[in-house]
Amino acid sequence: WAWGYNLYGQLGIDDYSNKNIPVQIGAATNWKKVSGGGLFSVGIRSDGTLWAWGENNSGQLGDGTNMSQYVPVQVGSSTDWKEISAGDYHCLAIKTNGTLWAWGDNSTGQLGDGTNMTKYVPVQIGSATNWSKVSSGQLHSIALKSDGTLWSWGSNEFGQLGDGSLSDKNIPVQIGSSTEWANMSAGASHNTGIKT
Repeated sequence: WAWGYNLYGQLGIDDYSNKNIPVQIGAATNWKKVSGGGLFSVGIRSDGTLWAWGENNSGQLGDGTNMSQYVPVQVGSSTDWKEISAGDYHCLAIKTNGTLWAWGDNSTGQLGDGTNMTKYVPVQIGSATNWSKVSSGQLHSIALKSDGTLWSWGSNEFGQLGDGSLSDKNIPVQIGSSTEWANMSAGASHNTGIKT
């Protein structure tokens, strides 16, 4: 279900009209997780497939194009997606094998692949297989590993990476040495977290 602003099709209901009450998106009954980004949305179904819809000017839908979509479209053919988080113009996701993936705008390194180049399809970030949670901010990203460590990357203009600097990072960097992080959430240019 979706509601609110819909100029870019981010509600996924096949038109541009705003909705001030929840409306059902299509007929599928197997949605498991959803995340709303800047002007787009992403979701995972119970069969492990990944879907996206809305604005796509920076490849944030991950379907290999920069064309907006007004109904959910499947991203690739993988059936092992587990976690998802939409930022302003980029996405982070984790597969069931613990690998980290990202796509969309990468102007400040928020994808974490060591470049600042936009990606129009999901790309694996590093080789670690113990990622457990992700959260996408406006121009930065944060994530947890299953060992309780906290990681961040992307824009650091306001210190939102938490590494004690104001320098952008285009690969994940560990924040401190604590292994007690249990949860976290990225805001536009800040973060919050909970320890065990």
